[in-house]
Amino acid sequence: MYHSRTDPKLEYLVEKYGDEFVATEYGSIQSTRFPGLYVNLRWSEEDQTYIDNYIVYLRREDLWAILAPAVQEIYDDCKVFIAPYTPSPDFDKNTTAEELLTTFGLGRNPVVSLWIYTKDDTAGKDTDMQQLTSKIQAMGYSVDVGVYYLSEENYEVVNEDDYLNYNIGVHQDFYEYFENVYIYPDSFELILSDWKEESSK
Repeated sequence: MYHSRTDPKLEYLVEKYGDEFVATEYGSIQSTRFPGLYVNLRWSEEDQTYIDNYIVYLRREDLWAILAPAVQEIYDDCKVFIAPYTPSPDFDKNTTAEELLTTFGLGRNPVVSLWIYTKDDTAGKDTDMQQLTSKIQAMGYSVDVGVYYLSEENYEVVNEDDYLNYNIGVHQDFYEYFENVYIYPDSFELILSDWKEESSK
């Protein structure tokens, strides 16, 4: 029964990116290039087609090369992960990292998420965020940014495989402080009204 729901998605992705996907028995689509990755697909009534976030995974190394140096100039000890945020119907397998960073997805949201995990001193968190915002704006990019300040113990266990599977940061006591923002070339938007603190503080 699941084939009726899955096959159009699979055909869409294979036609767009090549033969590197499989349909699971539960009706979801899994990447064979990135083991364990399930592709997020959304049906667009306006465009009468699926839209997806897969191109961000394909350009992750390029995106990291662009964004990580700016982050590493600010945060002494950090881990930087790149992930999709908002899908867009306008992208295909030839879309570049720069195009992903300079156009918008649905609702004028950034297409790329930049997640920063650091064990730096939390006293500088506001200054760090201001400096990061200035650097990204100077480059002319739009990015969804999340910053986690972690204890030494939690910092050591953060890895990209867990991040991509959303297994870290689920519990409120994982971090000391967390903030999520949209950075645009001409503006800055807080997703949280202020830094979110660990519940036990």
